[in-house]
Amino acid sequence: MSQNVVEIVKFKLAPGVSEQDFLPLNEAFQAFIAEQPGLLYRSLAKQPDNHGYIDVIYWQSMEDSKRTAEAFNNSAACMDFLALIDKDSVVMTHNMIIAQSACTG
Repeated sequence: MSQNVVEIVKFKLAPGVSEQDFLPLNEAFQAFIAEQPGLLYRSLAKQPDNHGYIDVIYWQSMEDSKRTAEAFNNSAACMDFLALIDKDSVVMTHNMIIAQSACTG
């Protein structure tokens, strides 16, 4: 049995990009993610103190995350999403889940 993985991406929007500009492209990115095999759950949160964002994606396995990363680079919707992000601010980690409860929200 493969181990579930949580992918955590912290980022800020590129200079001059508003949240109003970003949210429609986030919806397109969400549609892309929703189609990917192995997706368990995704949420996007905003950090109130520094205007950064935290994208949290749960995967069935690391292989699912890697396969989606490859597909990401070939998706126009993902490239549009990425264009609004300050690339120097991106910090991504992949973490193995050792305990979890069901998502009820």
